[in-house]
Amino acid sequence: MKKNIKNSYDLEQAIVELKAKKDKDFNVLKSQLSNSYNNLKPANMLRQMLTGLSTEPKVKNGVLDFVLSLSGGYLSKRLLIGKSNSFLKSIIGYIVQMKATKIISNKITGDNK
Repeated sequence: MKKNIKNSYDLEQAIVELKAKKDKDFNVLKSQLSNSYNNLKPANMLRQMLTGLSTEPKVKNGVLDFVLSLSGGYLSKRLLIGKSNSFLKSIIGYIVQMKATKIISNKITGDNK
């Protein structure tokens, strides 16, 4: 792109071309900065991560299994113990919840430990 500048007209043309190139490069840089800023927002990063996870069938099944076993454990605690202010009942309720969660998880995954 280097040109031999021989007179003032050539110099003015080169200046105009360089200014146009500078404006174009600035707009490209501004666009890239905007894209980078949007991609680095926590909400967008989380959405991209969850989108990537949801396309993996193993992860999708694992999350579903986890949610089912955890909710089953919680429901069994609520049904057997209920809402209690007693410390002993609370401890028993958490133990029931953990055991029920483990049993449900083992049934879903097929583990017989």
